[in-house]
Amino acid sequence: MAYKIDKKRKNKPKATWPAKFRMQWLQKKPVLFFVFGFALIIVLFYWFYESSYYTGIGFFIISAYGHLSNFLLNLFGQHTQVSGTVISSPRFTISIAKGCDAIEGMALFTAALLSYPASWKLKLIGFLAGNVVLFLLNLVRIVSLFLTGIYAPKLFQIMHVEIWQALFILFAIALWIFWIRWAYKDKGHVPH
Repeated sequence: MAYKIDKKRKNKPKATWPAKFRMQWLQKKPVLFFVFGFALIIVLFYWFYESSYYTGIGFFIISAYGHLSNFLLNLFGQHTQVSGTVISSPRFTISIAKGCDAIEGMALFTAALLSYPASWKLKLIGFLAGNVVLFLLNLVRIVSLFLTGIYAPKLFQIMHVEIWQALFILFAIALWIFWIRWAYKDKGHVPH
């Protein structure tokens, strides 16, 4: 029985384990950078978000949402008033609390954006535009919840806790994917 010898394989030197490790590291480096960068930013965000440093900033953000939502509701003829973080009318009252400030969704979007391999210029544009869009979406959320409380009070709890929470997170993820596609549109492909 005759055996053929593959001359191409015979002359190839075997890769050493450091070379294999380096090659695998280079292939997985962008993914590992994204995962660990994202996790680090989220951990730092929650440390800050739960600290006393955030209290003043958080109240300012929630208060801004209250005043802007009050303005929009009055445009719709709801005759609302705002006091701190509470929007009220003769028909319904809503209190904007921590967690209703869209900051967690913005942090999710920002962490994904900053961890993704792209230029800082593209990240800055995405950060500013994306967070403005999420801020405006949260205004829509607050106004719609107030209107739900007036016109469909039985749906208020499900809209507040389940529907809008999921929609906001999904929208933040979709916005990030849109940013990736926008950031790489000139190159004709989206990196893997």
